[in-house]
Amino acid sequence: MDRRHSCLPEVEETKADAVPAKAQGINASRAVQPVTEPRAGLAAEKHYRTIPATPYHRPAAVSYTELQKQARRAKRYARYEDVRTLAGQGVSIRAIARRLKLSRETIRRFIRTEEFPEIASARRGQRGSILNQYKAYILQRWQQGCRNSVQLYDEIKARGYLGSASLLRNFLASLRKKQVAAGSAEVLTLKVATNTIEIPADLPPPPCVKPRLSSMRAAFLFVSKPEKLDEKQRKYVEQIRQGHRDLEVAYQLGQEFVMMLAERRDTGLDTWLTQAERSGLPEFKKMAKGIRLDYVAVKAAFTSKWSQGQVEAQVNCLKLQKRMVFGRANFDLLRLRVLCRI
Repeated sequence: MDRRHSCLPEVEETKADAVPAKAQGINASRAVQPVTEPRAGLAAEKHYRTIPATPYHRPAAVSYTELQKQARRAKRYARYEDVRTLAGQGVSIRAIARRLKLSRETIRRFIRTEEFPEIASARRGQRGSILNQYKAYILQRWQQGCRNSVQLYDEIKARGYLGSASLLRNFLASLRKKQVAAGSAEVLTLKVATNTIEIPADLPPPPCVKPRLSSMRAAFLFVSKPEKLDEKQRKYVEQIRQGHRDLEVAYQLGQEFVMMLAERRDTGLDTWLTQAERSGLPEFKKMAKGIRLDYVAVKAAFTSKWSQGQVEAQVNCLKLQKRMVFGRANFDLLRLRVLCRI
């Protein structure tokens, strides 16, 4: 789902319908669905996405880890573009956070940066551009008419700038692009707090950004039984399956595995492993490899009615009790709390 996030359907609501009502604390028998009447004169605008004509092929000599890194970076970059687009429309940071389900600090960081912020390496300890603390002054001088990169470099160097002149020139090039897009330097307005330049309202409006179905939510729908989904969720499943051939193959393999586990059919496990290995999907190939490494235990899960779920639940409760009294009590109180709970 992470690799094919651009093929997932767009959603209007902000609440995850994939989470059962019981998990949300809602009584399904008493839940009342609000009835909303469509507003007159407002027609729903359709947005169509571009579907690639050819199926996805894994590049040669690319490891599975590198493939996952590329998928995660593409997902982060899509969020960065959405934040920048909504901020350009004048949407507040709080509204962007509610719509895209991101923290306000992340949104502020995306707005401040002129380029996509790559994840800093833990070994190098990178902390962003050294030019960030001087951008407010550069923007102010830009509005005053100073366009000479050499002059600006000397001025910020006198204020303590230790970076290179090429870094400054790249930032000034981005300012010139915004000036060309605005059509005139006089119509630009400065916002020092966010280090951004606003485009006047008479320009064509940017495209409307709608959040897509999250990867986790789409995966939950894929492994759920169709009879347990409502009409909207089944519609999402159909849209996801039609988005790309890989998603259709993943749905067939996922449903087959879930049904075998629910019906305790171990006879088709070997056939399923062969299909997963030949599917061309690196995630399922990795899953099949892991199952073969622990084949006896996995096959027992398909045939035996016993489970370690009760043991894991008791261990989880014990850890909860330990965290509640951590740093404030000794083992004697922990023992009494466990015995009282029993």
